Amino acid sequence: MSGAPRSTSIAARLRGGRLLSRSSRAYRLTAPLRLLTPLGRGVLVTGLVASGLSARFHWQEFTQLAAVALGLLVLGLLWQLLPGGLVVGLRLRHERIVEGAPAPAASLEVQAGAVPMLFPRVLVPVGRRGVGLRLPFLAPFSRHTEELHLPELARGVHTVGPVTYEKIDPVGLVSRTFSTGPAVELRVSPRVTDLSVFAGGLTNDLDGATSQQLSMSDLAFHALREYVPGDDLRHVHWRSSAKAGELLVRQYHETRRGHVTVLLDGARQSYPRQADFELAVSVATSIALRAVRDDFDTYLRCGPHLSRSRAPVAMTDAACRFALGGDDHLEHAADAAQAVHGTGLVVQVTGGQRPLPDLDAAARLFSREADWLVVRADSAAEPFLRDSGTLRELSVPDLARLAELLARGLR
Repeated sequence: MSGAPRSTSIAARLRGGRLLSRSSRAYRLTAPLRLLTPLGRGVLVTGLVASGLSARFHWQEFTQLAAVALGLLVLGLLWQLLPGGLVVGLRLRHERIVEGAPAPAASLEVQAGAVPMLFPRVLVPVGRRGVGLRLPFLAPFSRHTEELHLPELARGVHTVGPVTYEKIDPVGLVSRTFSTGPAVELRVSPRVTDLSVFAGGLTNDLDGATSQQLSMSDLAFHALREYVPGDDLRHVHWRSSAKAGELLVRQYHETRRGHVTVLLDGARQSYPRQADFELAVSVATSIALRAVRDDFDTYLRCGPHLSRSRAPVAMTDAACRFALGGDDHLEHAADAAQAVHGTGLVVQVTGGQRPLPDLDAAARLFSREADWLVVRADSAAEPFLRDSGTLRELSVPDLARLAELLARGLR
């Protein structure tokens, strides 16, 4: 009884292996046919029919027709064996754009090979789409530059390229497709709005406790050390240098800067509409950009994608990759609370369907000295600002209202 299923499994594997072997042989046998264009297949059928009629009726006209048709096919196949091909370099005018802005132009720098190419067709993949164009006649080893306009793209990271081109014989019977050059990434960042300077709750944090990290320019004096080439001469302590007979420079403790933590909820069930999530991405990115412009250490996260920096480009690059996924908001809030110590402001950006107790539980993972703010992106709700227990909550129906509501919420 126990041996029957095993023998059945072995037989199934053998049948599967035979099917794979047959399919691979069929693939190799039909490979030359797949190189033929529709015109090439028509010429092949014409040649075979003419050959049959010539053998049947011994008509000289059919013999000549079959010879011409099959001869053209052989020449087309030999054309594909000739060395040389296109080398296409793809260059984007801008690798970062904002959603809604005109798509950047791409420049194609074409280097022809040893074989002339008659108006080759080039295809440039752009994400899941593609942009095709027909190049002019290319003489051997000629150079050509072509401008290409990309389609409008949604927020995200889009792969552009690699460029593919079609090598076809002069008659148009046999065609092969080749890829050339590397692919490049085009980052489309979300729409943002300019916000006012952060106020309430963050002033004390700017004066924070000194860290153990040494710096060459800060407030807390630490010690003197020997001068190293490249040090700023403004930090030379001339009186001590005169006594020691060598240059000594001041060294400082780096004081702790203000921290802003922005957590974007990436759970699908938090947003009744896809547009609400895109609004939430714009809201979170706008807040993060305001924080880094105010020289705060900023932590921005949504799902597995995060950025911890003072650089605006780091925030927008991270926001390009934000996407809806599972409900792991509380887990990521715990990671942020461990990674960021002494944060002065925690902003949770979510949708209209996230329960408030979940947000309160995430906020309690951080220091009680931090300010807690919840921003709901809900295009179907009226704007409001209210205090819900320990959290201050505001609802934003569109990006234009964010500056006004946030200014009231941070007072």
